[in-house]
Amino acid sequence: MRILHYALGFPPWRTGGLTKYCVDLMLTQKEQGYEVALLWPGRIGLIDKRVRIRKRENWKEIGSYELVNPLPIALDEGILNCSAYTAAVDLKVYARFLEDFRPDTIHIHTWMGLHREFLEVTEEMGIRTVFTSHDYYGLCPKVTLFHGGMTCDEDHNCADCVRCNQTALSLKKITLMQSPLYRRLKNTHLLIKIRQKHRKEFFEESSDRGCRVTDGNAAEYRKLREYYISMLEKISFIHFNSTVAEQIYRRYMTPKDSAVISITHRDIKDHRKKKKFDHETLRLTYLGPAKPFKGFPYLIKTLDELWADDVKNFELHIYSSTSVTRPYITVRQEGYLYGQLEEIFGDTDLLVVPSRCYETFGFTVLEALSYGVPVLVSENVGAKDLLDSEFIYSDLKTSLKDIIMDRQILIYENMRILSMKLLLQDVTKIYKENLK
Repeated sequence: MRILHYALGFPPWRTGGLTKYCVDLMLTQKEQGYEVALLWPGRIGLIDKRVRIRKRENWKEIGSYELVNPLPIALDEGILNCSAYTAAVDLKVYARFLEDFRPDTIHIHTWMGLHREFLEVTEEMGIRTVFTSHDYYGLCPKVTLFHGGMTCDEDHNCADCVRCNQTALSLKKITLMQSPLYRRLKNTHLLIKIRQKHRKEFFEESSDRGCRVTDGNAAEYRKLREYYISMLEKISFIHFNSTVAEQIYRRYMTPKDSAVISITHRDIKDHRKKKKFDHETLRLTYLGPAKPFKGFPYLIKTLDELWADDVKNFELHIYSSTSVTRPYITVRQEGYLYGQLEEIFGDTDLLVVPSRCYETFGFTVLEALSYGVPVLVSENVGAKDLLDSEFIYSDLKTSLKDIIMDRQILIYENMRILSMKLLLQDVTKIYKENLK
């Protein structure tokens, strides 16, 4: 089988859960004997605007094809100039490439940079397509469906999109960030510092001052969403990585065919062991960024209330940059490496994932389970599909207090984790089973 993937690119230029999943899937497929390649959005020309596809050097024996002059890559920063993201291209650009590569299946991991004409060609050529719901880009220009401190269940006919996207990157900055020079320099000390400064206040609520909302500019965001929905409707099979993702996507469209399949990655190994919870202080761990959409302020507020209620036999371990200090915060580390997870989870009794936004999955949940660590999540976390209902909270304070006061709950959950099927379904199977 010949499989073509479309994603943002290879490490180290691209990082994050989407890239990790896509790369690991390609490496596994290569080991299984498939011919695998990645098409990725590359440079955006300042003068030469011709859209074309260029063969690049293979990455670990995986074919690499650069889409030159793709549509702009917004990442999670938002979109200002909607029309630039829906520009048309000659069908021949994609037709020539696909006629030459002849894929049996195309697996799309993001819509960023990809023209709708690509799917028009796949339909015409009868090539089966798969889309995995890593985030909500296409439905939401900032990928999270989170605005004003809450989930974006009502966007007031896209009027909220106008306000939410005021701080989006300019097309000039996006052009720079897609350049070969930026790819080479991205991980230098200087650019890392610049990015950290830029992202420090990211997802903090920005002011709407000076933002005039009219039906005209809201209509541009409605057209943008309709553009991506029309692409989703052309997909042969949508792989939802959680029931949360499926519920959100089905608000906007009805797939031709789909299934909910939890995801994994190659570094997930079975480290499960029986844990003891008989120490006096319960060790809570938070691994996400200290941002509102991830629920960090809500977690601190909840723990403050427990502390004020004289429930003090707990401590919190934080692995994110934050200026928050509390007497119960005993471990504070700015980020972590994957190789540190054994030590981190060895010192963890309960991982807390209090996301306020809709998480399509959440690898940290699966990683904690792989070490036998119980996980408490909000109803918005896609990886809740792997958990017992007792560990999906509707009221964080009540759930935490119950666990702090009764460790038997954790003992039972640890036993359940030890008995559960950890290895998840190989997504490659959907190519054979669902795309007939």
